[in-house]
Amino acid sequence: MSINIPSSAKEVVQRAKTDVKRELTGSNPELKNSWLYALVTSYSNRIYDFYLSLNQAVKQTFWDTSTGTFLERQASWFGVVKLPATQSAGNIVATGTAATTVPAGTLYQTSTSLQFETTSTATIAASLVSVSGITRSGTTATATTSADHGLSSFVGVTIAGAAESEYNGLQDIQVTGLNTFTYSVSGSPATPATGTLTAAFTAANIPVKSLAFGSNNNLALDAELTLQSAVSGADNSAYVDFGDVGGGTDQEAQDDFRPRFLDRVQNPVAMFNDSAITAKAKEINGVTRVFIEQITPTYGQVTIYFMRDNELNPIPSASEVTTVKDKILTIKPAHTADIDIVVSAPTAVPVPFTFSSLTPSTVTMKTAITASLQQFFRESTLIGVDLDQDAYRSAIFNTIDTVTGSRVSTFALSTPTTDITIVSGEIGTLGSIIYP
Repeated sequence: MSINIPSSAKEVVQRAKTDVKRELTGSNPELKNSWLYALVTSYSNRIYDFYLSLNQAVKQTFWDTSTGTFLERQASWFGVVKLPATQSAGNIVATGTAATTVPAGTLYQTSTSLQFETTSTATIAASLVSVSGITRSGTTATATTSADHGLSSFVGVTIAGAAESEYNGLQDIQVTGLNTFTYSVSGSPATPATGTLTAAFTAANIPVKSLAFGSNNNLALDAELTLQSAVSGADNSAYVDFGDVGGGTDQEAQDDFRPRFLDRVQNPVAMFNDSAITAKAKEINGVTRVFIEQITPTYGQVTIYFMRDNELNPIPSASEVTTVKDKILTIKPAHTADIDIVVSAPTAVPVPFTFSSLTPSTVTMKTAITASLQQFFRESTLIGVDLDQDAYRSAIFNTIDTVTGSRVSTFALSTPTTDITIVSGEIGTLGSIIYP
């Protein structure tokens, strides 16, 4: 709702002059520097200001038009508060001399001046990890460890035990998964490698959190950090290990807060239903989508999945799953004790895209297509629902290069070329993108 206000202060002044001429015979409010001109003009301007203020006040009385503190106060009446910014957290890999202790509270900083502190004391130790296998493709060897290795791509790893000597020795690795990494080999050793394989390294996996709040404190895999004060025996540089440093979120934006508030008004949480569960889960900053399976896999079980689409890794961590479950359990009525609430992270099914041709094949168009695919996987994927090739091809074909205004003319994909099969508990995520 709004007030029908004049288009400008000038319009109000002109109306007032007309009224004065009509009501005060012989007067001339058009005569500048006269007391009547000054009176009409000054009061008309104040009246126009009043119109503007009144219109703004009316807007602040309605949920769909109020802003700022007015919106937040109205939402608070329904128990809905704006989600605060949060810190990012994760693990880094520090290297150095074995038995070196890195104290809790040690500060590390990125090249962009983001600061992180260690949240517990860690000791750099010489570790030996069992390697279940090494295979080779060309000059690239892929090592698979028996357990999560906790490495980063910048840790020197000594491979030993391979009968094919080319695989052994100190290696510069590239981490590709929780229990896989690659490195370069010379020659053409037999594949797979044989022998009792091990990987030795000297490092510590250290939990850290950001000093500042906000999404800009999230760090990707292998991001480099530098010690702010020397720790004897520890190398100056450390790196984010596999899994990134994430979870940092900005304060909830008004455009996100308002729909959540209106959803609460339209779907009260007095009942333990889909709306109530979704609303409660989204009270955790960073939760973007919630999927509810009412009776799976057996009667009396509600399975809940959720995503954190705005993070580097949209699949929730174990701690984030626990946080959401605890939040949901706060609204579970006592009479539903026989209903088992299961909160789980979906299993990611990365979908890589390889373009064999693209027109126009410009840098800006490739950037735009990447953004389109990111949006598609943030908004259009569902738990346990196959990805239709028409859907992801449409996302590509409808891409507009915001720099040039051009659209995709033609393209061809080497992968994928068919529908993507997604089973229960899985969700499609964006994998690598290779352009021609």
